[in-house]
Amino acid sequence: MQSVVRYRDARSTLSASLLCVLLVTVTGVRGLCNVSIDIPLAVAAGTTVNMNCKYDLQSETLYTVKWYKGSEFFRYVPKEMPPIAVFGDLGTKVIINQSDAHQVVLKDVQPNHTGKYRCEVSGDSPSFNTVMVHGYMHVASLPDGEPQLLVEKTRYAVGDTVRGNCTVPSGNPPANVTWTVNGIPVNSSFVMNITNKVGDNQQQMTIAGLDFETMQDNFSNSRLHIVCHANVFHLYQEKVEIFLKEERPRLASVLGTRESSYTGNAAKRSVEYFYITAITTLSLCSLR
Repeated sequence: MQSVVRYRDARSTLSASLLCVLLVTVTGVRGLCNVSIDIPLAVAAGTTVNMNCKYDLQSETLYTVKWYKGSEFFRYVPKEMPPIAVFGDLGTKVIINQSDAHQVVLKDVQPNHTGKYRCEVSGDSPSFNTVMVHGYMHVASLPDGEPQLLVEKTRYAVGDTVRGNCTVPSGNPPANVTWTVNGIPVNSSFVMNITNKVGDNQQQMTIAGLDFETMQDNFSNSRLHIVCHANVFHLYQEKVEIFLKEERPRLASVLGTRESSYTGNAAKRSVEYFYITAITTLSLCSLR
């Protein structure tokens, strides 16, 4: 089962707990306490999501539980038959037979369902104590495919500059791209997000550049290990890597040409293709 990072609004929980203590101290009545919300920080588009609202009624009886994203989309009233009512477009996503006084289950969530969710719990008469807590959930359209890594050549001498780029397929939000050289983090020379429309959604392809000047200490066993890491929250974590060779000084001029290109999947591409790709990408960006 895929692990899910959960979001807990600590400030809302703390406020609810303090209110509980205050009510007991002032009135001597034990009632609604320890209200908290438990929802995923991020989920993939098209998945099913469990959202929980936890609370302790103590000596009180539950009057109602309401869920909001902007406007109300779910209500649970135990005294009514049926006890569950749903509202609006988001209400159509509720799986009613799996939802109750403590949880709401949403099916086929989409990027437009990203946002703040609020749970409001009310005790019954005579107090009608009410507490509201909230949390934020991201719904991500994940990149369809692995990153692609392109560099100019396979061999570099000490003092040469390794130039390349790493392209991650479109997603929403765009992927975060980082580099390591022999396991050490290296800053990107540039990062570009190119927007395109996929169905009804805007998505962004990410291109990150590498511009790294080699030194003697960089080569380990005459090799340079370069890795492009791409991630979208905890949902998409991919990497592509290459091993570049150290070019030793030569006494005589070399006949012929060096290998002209190298990619992370070992396909041969030309230096001209690298520059055409870069120029085309920059042209696309200048048009936007």
